[in-house]
Amino acid sequence: MQKFRPTRIERGDNRLTIQWKDSSESEVSYRLLREKCPCAHCDATRSDKDPFHILPTADFFEKLSLVDIQRVGRYAVRLVWSDGHRTGIYTFEFLRELSEDVSGA
Repeated sequence: MQKFRPTRIERGDNRLTIQWKDSSESEVSYRLLREKCPCAHCDATRSDKDPFHILPTADFFEKLSLVDIQRVGRYAVRLVWSDGHRTGIYTFEFLRELSEDVSGA
């Protein structure tokens, strides 16, 4: 959908800042992005679906950084993480759902 199209995505130290086509701005933390990774592996092993899933330590998230953002068509981005994970494709709509509005709107 057009309303979920970002006009700018900026990497910060620990979060993405996204300017949206509707002029709103939002932020989403790297920790939340990594915890909610939509790839098939992460989705299948998410702790609410797999009782044997071992949650990463707080130290893991403190050291985690975003290495690259790659555009996927006109609907999503692929995030590349410092731990080598790169299979999650985050649709613009999903990013908007995860985001916290900081525009004051």
